[in-house]
Amino acid sequence: MSYIFETERLIIQSSDMSLPEKVLDYYTRNREFFDKYEPVHIDAYYTLPFQTKSMELEVQQMEKITSAYYYFSLKEDPDTIIGSISYVRIRKEPYASVIFGYNLDEKMQGHGYCTEACRATTEHVLSIAHIHRIESRVLTTNEKSVHVLERLGFFHEGFEKASILIGGEFRDHLRYAYINENY
Repeated sequence: MSYIFETERLIIQSSDMSLPEKVLDYYTRNREFFDKYEPVHIDAYYTLPFQTKSMELEVQQMEKITSAYYYFSLKEDPDTIIGSISYVRIRKEPYASVIFGYNLDEKMQGHGYCTEACRATTEHVLSIAHIHRIESRVLTTNEKSVHVLERLGFFHEGFEKASILIGGEFRDHLRYAYINENY
């Protein structure tokens, strides 16, 4: 099942087999920029067969509600993806939790698009999955991402020393969480 919904400025779509070419374009355009903040991807990641297979898996996970992935575009340019959001490892009670991540096209930063999309997808994922706690990790140097989390109502929980491999080295991260008060 694929979901499409809109915010004031954005069109947001969950994983769908119509998206692999657009997703490939998005990640290829931002490859160098994302390499600063995300785990390094193998070269095959930047191919249509890889993105098609990834999308198939995302669709399956969305159907089972074990993970949820969303892609968003500006209303005035619906064919160009400018961001992606993931809710991975949706766990049932007693945990009732999920890990949350997002990224935004380098050229689209500073306009509130990521916050707008993350707010809408959080509401959506909470409506389809029984989640009490949303967790997120962010590089200690990524102030823009910290601000997104804080605007969304996440609170700082702690510091993780050398926690995720980024650019060939384990980098320090801040841990944030959001508690669903309507659980």
